[in-house]
Amino acid sequence: MRKHDSRFIRSISVLVGTIVGAGIFGLPYAFAKSGFIIGLIYLLLLIVVFYLISLCYAEVILRTKDKLEMAGYVERYLGKKGKILITFSFILGIYGALVAFTIGVGEFLFSLLNPLFGGSQLLWSLIFWAIASFLVLKGIEVVSRIQVVMALGLIIVVLLIFGLSYPYLNIDNLKTINVKNIFFPYGVVLFAFGGVSAVPTIRRILGDKVGLLKKSLALGILIPTLIYIIFCFSVVGVSGINTSETALVGLTSFTNGKILLIGGIFGILAMTTTFLILGLILKELFSRDYKIPLFPAWALTVFIPLFIFLLGLRSFILVVGLAGGILSGIQGIILIATYYQAKKKGDRTPEFTFNLPKVFAYFIYLIFIFGIIYQFIYV
Repeated sequence: MRKHDSRFIRSISVLVGTIVGAGIFGLPYAFAKSGFIIGLIYLLLLIVVFYLISLCYAEVILRTKDKLEMAGYVERYLGKKGKILITFSFILGIYGALVAFTIGVGEFLFSLLNPLFGGSQLLWSLIFWAIASFLVLKGIEVVSRIQVVMALGLIIVVLLIFGLSYPYLNIDNLKTINVKNIFFPYGVVLFAFGGVSAVPTIRRILGDKVGLLKKSLALGILIPTLIYIIFCFSVVGVSGINTSETALVGLTSFTNGKILLIGGIFGILAMTTTFLILGLILKELFSRDYKIPLFPAWALTVFIPLFIFLLGLRSFILVVGLAGGILSGIQGIILIATYYQAKKKGDRTPEFTFNLPKVFAYFIYLIFIFGIIYQFIYV
């Protein structure tokens, strides 16, 4: 395989691994609460919004000579106040995600390995945290290569889940609509697409092949979209209104034990990939934007979520809703504002440009503002 082909595949894998994490297990429950069709509309609408924001962020990076992370780019074009706000939302969002992954992987490891090796759910969560944190310390080369295997595994496993679920599908489960919960999927869906922070990492992986960036973003977003649709179709089609918050428990009661094994592997793959990338991104933010040495930056990245977890924050849906509906919404608004300023103040000629009409930007602002207000009311 040629070197630029390898970098292209790794860049796509990193974005897929960043997007497909714990959020996928909340999607079927959210779809079942509102109705599969309503959930699907949210999914398709927000994937377009996410792609537009990714292109905006990519242009910000390409218009800037210095290699920064999100907080650094925002400070360059929006000033100190913008940096403080984006840092607050960004760090809290990633900490929330890392806590959710520690909980989720611990649950899956406990279900799969406790009958063989014993140990509590807490112990398995701590084992996962220790291994994943060590890999974050090793850096981008190790993590990006792992992502290729992980991304391929995600695709294979979700197809296996679809195949095992297919004989139990009931199309009537996909026709139900619950208007009372019409806004319920918003935060969960937005969290499930929270991978825009990976754009600087993708840019670094591509190196001098930056012309492939736009294609990497498109494919890296399309693949998770298809994975989400197939997974939600399988789970809601079988479980209907009885879909559980973590999807697979309810699915197992309708099918057989193989789903739990395959689903457990899928859950571990999905959440591990995202833990690694988000951990790496946060470590780079501390190091590049705040000039913190690498080891203390790594310690800040992995130990604070561990403390939060040990203090007892264990509500998966609450963490997902807050990180998606509120924190991701704030980041989206700030990144679009940064994009317009970078067009005026950027210090290099970008390899490609993207024109987001102001009317679309205002529409996206309204979506995010509404989502933030709704999530506060819901919580």
